Amino acid sequence: MKELILDGSTFATRNDVYDAFFQAVGAPEWHGRNFDALHDSICTGEINAIEVPYCVVIKNRSLVGEGAKKMVDDFIDLLNEFSRIGVPVQVRIDS
Repeated sequence: MKELILDGSTFATRNDVYDAFFQAVGAPEWHGRNFDALHDSICTGEINAIEVPYCVVIKNRSLVGEGAKKMVDDFIDLLNEFSRIGVPVQVRIDS
């Protein structure tokens, strides 16, 4: 399974999380910055250059800035929910 590495030490705001993920998957510039848009691009597909299956690896989670911590937690929960409903996506935390 392809691994997409996101470095939590670079996350200061929620937009930093989106930016890192969008860069990792080759998202188009017009990609929405909300969980409905993430659902469409990850679950439905045909939007990003990199499609599932993949594993999102979040490194340095302990270094995530205060302004991004809730977004990181919510993003992890979202990916886990996608996995539970059968979408071939995984998430792993490498602190």
